[in-house]
Amino acid sequence: MKVLWAALLVTFLAGCQAKVEQAVETEPEPELRQQTEWQSGQRWELALGRFWDYLRWVQTLSEQVQEELLSSQAWGERLRARMEEMGSRTRDRLDEVKEQVAEVRAKLEEQAQQIRLQAEAFQARLKSWFEPLVEDMQRQWAGLVEKVQAAVGTSAAPVPSDNH
Repeated sequence: MKVLWAALLVTFLAGCQAKVEQAVETEPEPELRQQTEWQSGQRWELALGRFWDYLRWVQTLSEQVQEELLSSQAWGERLRARMEEMGSRTRDRLDEVKEQVAEVRAKLEEQAQQIRLQAEAFQARLKSWFEPLVEDMQRQWAGLVEKVQAAVGTSAAPVPSDNH
């Protein structure tokens, strides 16, 4: 606003100090001659006319500046709204991704638990299959050791330990 007042003051002072040059015409019309004679006697009226011309010019410039400001403000508002919309969409998408990751993690944990349970069941099944085999092999080994000892005539040998 200060800039507009400064421009207004400068144009006013320039208009007041302006020299009015009259164009030399060969034979002006009578009405124009009277008007020129009447105006030449009143230089302040010419300066006032010039002043009003400058005011109109300054007004036009201020309107143009105001339009530019309003259009830039509108553009800024549109940009801000667009950025808010993009931020909102990004947050929404991030929330969706977080939910999906949480679901996947939950599914992975559930599957890991199922695999753990299946492994424990398989281990128990294998143990139930192999324990009788190991016991039978130990009995057969003990029988063989007794036969060998009886054949050789030595006393009882140590029985192999249960390492399973």
